[in-house]
Amino acid sequence: MRQQRKSVKVMKKKVLKGVAVLALVLAAAPVGYLVYGAVTYTEEPLHRLEQFAETEHYDQLVERIRERMPEDSDSFTFVAVGDTQSNYAVASRVLNRAAAEDPVFMLHAGDIVRRGRVEEFRAYHMRLVEEVAPIPVVPAPGNHERGPNYDYAAFRTIYGDERFSFDVGNSRFVGVNNTDHFRMSGSDVRFLEEELSKPGAEHKFVVFHIPPRFVEKAVEADDTRGFVWNARRFHDVMVEQEVEHVFMGHVHGFATTTIDGVRYTISGGGGGTLTTVLGPLGNVHNYVVAHVSPDGVEYEVMRILDDEWHRNPIK
Repeated sequence: MRQQRKSVKVMKKKVLKGVAVLALVLAAAPVGYLVYGAVTYTEEPLHRLEQFAETEHYDQLVERIRERMPEDSDSFTFVAVGDTQSNYAVASRVLNRAAAEDPVFMLHAGDIVRRGRVEEFRAYHMRLVEEVAPIPVVPAPGNHERGPNYDYAAFRTIYGDERFSFDVGNSRFVGVNNTDHFRMSGSDVRFLEEELSKPGAEHKFVVFHIPPRFVEKAVEADDTRGFVWNARRFHDVMVEQEVEHVFMGHVHGFATTTIDGVRYTISGGGGGTLTTVLGPLGNVHNYVVAHVSPDGVEYEVMRILDDEWHRNPIK
């Protein structure tokens, strides 16, 4: 009996020790993963992307956009799309069809590549950008642009920053990176508020990657696809600044809704594998066309249905 009790005590100690070791491993895993990423930087050198900054840096993109603006600068067309994700065959079809709209420029809601590596930007994204040239493509970064070291290094080498704000005609366009640890950070919200509150814009547009969870269809079944932190504060800024339209991606399809006068549209159908949660008209490759005029802004969605393009107004 005494020997049996001793065996039980030994067994308990082993179990507790095993639990403690497992807890330590689980706690250290995220740190270890980050360290692993930092010391296994195996992509091509960043300087191989520097040539593209000559035309694709945000400052250069804005100059190119203004050069393309029509004489009546209050009437123009732009396109919004997202999530091309290095899926060249589909993304090429989508972007080239979007280029046929003859937009002044294209907004991209992020995930322009798959893993954020230099070779992907060169082989896929810049190839697409060159195909639709001279139409500028202005992207906000997505979570797939983080890269091996989670620092958006390749993206920043080309575009110079992770945020932008510019005016064309009577319209203002503001983009932020909401795919870092805090998603929509307090700094992001302040940047949006500061830029949107500047005078001189009749129409205001915002673009970023991950939609807020309050947007209809933004969240898939596992309830992890939308951001919550600062969501209410962010929406209040959109309402107060009378933002016309917020463009997002991350969910690979199409969904749109208007909340308190602000239209939120997910256009994440630029090439990535499609979601299955948005219904037959949402689980589609797509892009959005915006026609700005002195009378207001009209929107259309272009969808691939049964392997053919279909155009529908967004109301």
